[in-house]
Amino acid sequence: MLFVEQNKLIGASAPADMSGKAMTAKYVSMKNYGHLTVVIKTGAWAGGTAAVTMVESTDVTNSLSDAQNLNLDYVWTGTVASGALTKTAVTSDTFNLAAANSFYVIELDADELDVDDGFDCVTVAIASPGANSDFYSVDYILSEPRYAGATPLTAITD
Repeated sequence: MLFVEQNKLIGASAPADMSGKAMTAKYVSMKNYGHLTVVIKTGAWAGGTAAVTMVESTDVTNSLSDAQNLNLDYVWTGTVASGALTKTAVTSDTFNLAAANSFYVIELDADELDVDDGFDCVTVAIASPGANSDFYSVDYILSEPRYAGATPLTAITD
């Protein structure tokens, strides 16, 4: 079976200049998946330090009214040039994007969500890098589908 038949790929946030603005990526539902891999990729970087937080919610409507931060212990970091990843500890469930042409990988199992209280959706929230002209994007890979099929089940609404 092909990778795209076993995993759901989602462009959660298109590459953009985030100067002066925060970004909340698309919410994704993990109801039908056991694991989520988040890939944040940076491009040109003018020197900002945009704080990244994982947030859980009860639905995918992009409303932060019922959201709460997820525990985040580590992130994998690397550069496009080397391709090597380093497991990096996270303090207070937040880390910063701080370099050009880098990538950051967050691994999240569905059982880490507060599903007993209805929290089965997640997003990535990235604070503003200030006045710096910093570029980044966010992609999701949902894996371990609960139901097998030729086309992975949808996990977002547009």
